[in-house]
Amino acid sequence: MKELTLLREAGPQAPALTPAACSAARAALLEEIDSARTVRGRLRCRLPGRRTTLRLGTALVAVAAAWTTAVLVTPDSAVPDRPAAPTAAPVTPGGIALVAAEEVTFPLSLDPAPEGLTPFLSRRGGIAAYGNTPPFYVADYSSTGGDRVLVHLFPEDPRSSPDYGWSVQGDPAGTATVDGVEAEVWRGDSSVDLLWERPDGRWVQVLGEGAYGGTAAAVAVAETLVDRPQPVGLQFGLAPAGWSVGGYEESRSLDLVSDTDPDQLLRLGLVGREYPGTLDELLEGMSLTAPPEPVTVQGQPARLALAGGDGGSPYRYLVGQLPGGPFFILLAPETLTREQVLQIAEQVTSTA
Repeated sequence: MKELTLLREAGPQAPALTPAACSAARAALLEEIDSARTVRGRLRCRLPGRRTTLRLGTALVAVAAAWTTAVLVTPDSAVPDRPAAPTAAPVTPGGIALVAAEEVTFPLSLDPAPEGLTPFLSRRGGIAAYGNTPPFYVADYSSTGGDRVLVHLFPEDPRSSPDYGWSVQGDPAGTATVDGVEAEVWRGDSSVDLLWERPDGRWVQVLGEGAYGGTAAAVAVAETLVDRPQPVGLQFGLAPAGWSVGGYEESRSLDLVSDTDPDQLLRLGLVGREYPGTLDELLEGMSLTAPPEPVTVQGQPARLALAGGDGGSPYRYLVGQLPGGPFFILLAPETLTREQVLQIAEQVTSTA
């Protein structure tokens, strides 16, 4: 859990790491990589505070630690999103074709969006790194002042499986009506939870805190939910043909998984802007099979290496930086060529 917790707690306003915190974070990263623990997501996808001293671990742990453990669920338990448009692209002999990636989107929007609240979007479930449930979605609209609206979209009643990690803050408080549908209500000291089934059979949970912590306020914002996709903040411009979205974490981490070989995983993650280290420090402690190769990605210095060993499958590890933006890490299976990894990295974008 702590890998994704570190990823979720980090935000643009988080303070810079001290040298001691850097060392502690790097040690935690190496511990997680060595143990190769399976990361399992939980419903309460983000703690209220986004400030943390473990800035180094934000993307590094979440991106690297679960590399060898992520597994795609069986096709009958999920219908994955497909990011790649079926357009022709050059194919390296014996390799995988790259195609133009379709925009990865979150299926719901609040219209109007709550004023002063910033959304962080996640797709959970589907593969082991995001929890062994069918895919479900989380939109966390929050502010530094404590106002918050947390929206979950489930494929079924979340109480049907403990793997959803379903929970509420408070005690049962009767029912309310959302767009003509009866919703169950739970009231906490300064929060309210609503849960109801949509006409299409999916379930929605809305948590309100702060200014949205009353039943009337939560119902009002729940009635602004519309089936209008909104783009997530992290995107691939190119993707392997026949690969689908495995999951994403608050626009900070994005996975693509091969439809035909669930062991093939392409993982993209961001390092927080306040990370005080260097590009080369992001490679420290990695099990590289050769010295990293200096390359240029999006006009910025980058490093590309082959990592793995110690019984694990080798994979390509690229560390780069977006122009005017944060560092990013791209992990790709060795079945993607060096040139393809560089081509994919060239078209990574982020609004973070």
